[in-house]
Amino acid sequence: MSSIVPRLVGELTVGHVAGIIAACVVVIRFFCPALLTYVLAGLLRDTETASTWTVANASLQASVWPAILRTDSADSGGTARTLIRVTCKALPLMALLCAITGIVTPLGLGEESITLPARAGTFEYIKDDSAYGLGTSDRGQYPPSRICPGEHQNRPAKVGTCPYSNSEVVFIDSPDGDGFAVELPKGYNTSVPDEARDIFSSGTGNSTVSNFFDIEWRQLSSQVDPDLGDAKISVGMFRPLDSSILDNKYKVIEGLVVDAINGGIGFRNHTIPTGLSRGATWEEDILFVEPLTACVNTNLTLDFEMALLNNGSAGNIANLLLTDRGGFSQMNTTLPPLLVLDGQTDPELQQRAYKAAWLNNAFTMLYLNVTNEKDKPKQGMKSFSYMDSTIGKGFPVPRHSSDGYEFLQLSTVFGNYFHLASSTSSGTVGGRNYSNPFNVSQAEFDAINTICAGTIPANPVNMTNIYVGCGLLRGVPKRADGGSPLLFESGSKWSSPLHACASSVRATIKTVRFLSNSTGLVPLEVLAIAPKTYAREADAPLWGLEDWGFRLNGFNPMWGLLSPESATRKNVSTVRKPDFNLIGTSNGPLAPTLDLGAGDNLAGADFAQYAMNTVYLSVATSAGRWPIDLRGAASMSVFRRWQTMSQDAASAGGIINLMWTDVAASAVVGTRGVLGHVNSGTRPAGEILVQPIGNRITFDARFGIPAAVLVAWLGVIVLVALLCTCCCGGRAGVKTLRRRIEQLSVGRVFTTFLYPQDSTLTMPAKHWRVSNGLKTITVDAVASRAGEELLAYAGNVQEGSDTYGLIDRPKR
Repeated sequence: MSSIVPRLVGELTVGHVAGIIAACVVVIRFFCPALLTYVLAGLLRDTETASTWTVANASLQASVWPAILRTDSADSGGTARTLIRVTCKALPLMALLCAITGIVTPLGLGEESITLPARAGTFEYIKDDSAYGLGTSDRGQYPPSRICPGEHQNRPAKVGTCPYSNSEVVFIDSPDGDGFAVELPKGYNTSVPDEARDIFSSGTGNSTVSNFFDIEWRQLSSQVDPDLGDAKISVGMFRPLDSSILDNKYKVIEGLVVDAINGGIGFRNHTIPTGLSRGATWEEDILFVEPLTACVNTNLTLDFEMALLNNGSAGNIANLLLTDRGGFSQMNTTLPPLLVLDGQTDPELQQRAYKAAWLNNAFTMLYLNVTNEKDKPKQGMKSFSYMDSTIGKGFPVPRHSSDGYEFLQLSTVFGNYFHLASSTSSGTVGGRNYSNPFNVSQAEFDAINTICAGTIPANPVNMTNIYVGCGLLRGVPKRADGGSPLLFESGSKWSSPLHACASSVRATIKTVRFLSNSTGLVPLEVLAIAPKTYAREADAPLWGLEDWGFRLNGFNPMWGLLSPESATRKNVSTVRKPDFNLIGTSNGPLAPTLDLGAGDNLAGADFAQYAMNTVYLSVATSAGRWPIDLRGAASMSVFRRWQTMSQDAASAGGIINLMWTDVAASAVVGTRGVLGHVNSGTRPAGEILVQPIGNRITFDARFGIPAAVLVAWLGVIVLVALLCTCCCGGRAGVKTLRRRIEQLSVGRVFTTFLYPQDSTLTMPAKHWRVSNGLKTITVDAVASRAGEELLAYAGNVQEGSDTYGLIDRPKR
């Protein structure tokens, strides 16, 4: 009961409260007069003055007691004139209708917030006091810095001259010709030249859309770089601060709008309108960077039985099988075509993931000798000439202590269930000897990642070579024996799906609708996020990219929105479209991750790729040392969410997107908002229109029915009163009303019959009170003058008559 009451109280509206108060007032208005008249009856004596009887009569007859006790004034037994009786009966009914109306009508009252006409708003910065705000370094202390790779005689160098930079880098060959040394005669200038700043911040102007340089590392520091002659440079640092995996909503944190529903972060230095008591809503265009992931089900599962250690913890499994769910026996034997990639037109993530899944299954089948490849020397046997598998057939595979089969795993290594990198290409696997007749090695599986990514580190930086990360996602296991889906019981059977996934990252502009109803960051909410729409193709943003011929390995280019003038600069490639797929490569043995930190301070060029590499290489692998449980290894809530999402390939990609969002939110911060850049304090051109929030009263017409009935009756009564006044010969009127009241005054009736020489039924009230108000009357079976004999009933009343008279008035 205690838990129900707060919930019910929380659902009460102002109208409900008003109705409850009205009901209480009605009860009190009924109870208090009834109780007081009850007391009044006890205080009255049989002998009182005529005025006392009159006053007491007015209260007693006006109370509910006559109706309850069915006394003469309430029940005539049909002897009263019909019209008078009906009119008198209508009085309590009208009172009841008034009471009902007073209770029911307020129940229909409500209130709702409304948006008032738009007006120009003034804004002020608000700081986030959450872990994100507390973990954000102060701005302005560490300027952007950049280190570019070099190249000498087609051999890479750690340091080279950056575009627009005046740094001088000299390469000196070693005497034996096997290597070279790098000298910096004038030191190394890591600052970003003004020319580069002007180009890649030209397309946003004074708006709320962030440019490339408005994206900064959330945590900043400095370090000494031995490759630069021990020069001290500013660098980005990384430590995970919090998680949004379970929020499933739009969030506002220091410097970012986080889409924890679909994945993605928007860059905004947060401000709210000022001077509005109820807050306001408004819209802003914001630069977003968001992950895109497509997964394809391999139609293979890893199935196992859970074995618990004697301390009750899940630490071992048994009977690990790679099971054919159609990935072998129902495989499409047509090799997927080579992809003709144009990364800015379409990243083709679905096709990349499909080809990765197909190749993963094909090499797995060859290793297990489920089928054959084409017999090239003899040209006699076609590929897939035989199929040694059926749906449901399981193939033993080795268990590995680092795999963590009871939670999610994501790895860039396809075919990782064989652990070929740490074993021979053939031999005993899971208790079964596989001959591996086609000599499949880990190299074949590693090539899948290169084919899926579509780039290698030696490829040039250009618009086509977009970043794509690929890997094999092993879903959270699902109970396969009908038991509890959350309980690892010893001997229970579990099954994990395997999906091939491909991910890219893109920049785009979205329209965000905000709501603020108070001060502080928590009341700042995001109501909606929608892609910005453009009426014409020519209205779409113009995206630019550095194009200096650098290789993808070690060089992450500047990019951003450009003005038409900047688009004509040399070594700048452009594309006009609603979004821009970021450039880079995930392929290679040393793909950089956020765990290693940033080598310079140019977050916009690095963070998106680093965050995705971190997801594939660190966060979701059993070997990762990620402090926040994003795999569902310790958090049952995360385990349950991933368990639901990872069973289907269409939703499995959302897992990677949300992981990337979690990582990126801790890595970077936006420094631009309505007030301009956080360090400049400049206000964007034009006005930001806000719609203040107002309030209005609402009413549910159903609760107005009693009031409508009451008004209708009131109209009828008023009409009758007018008719009686105007059309009944003047019988109705205030003078007549006064006379009828005086004629029915009980004290006046007594004195008129007991003291006819002093009282009449029509004399003015003032005169009556002076002449008769203090005369004492005893009321018992009949009325009499106080202290004299009682009046007797009339002895000459005709039989059957109900008329009584007062006779034989005593002599003085």
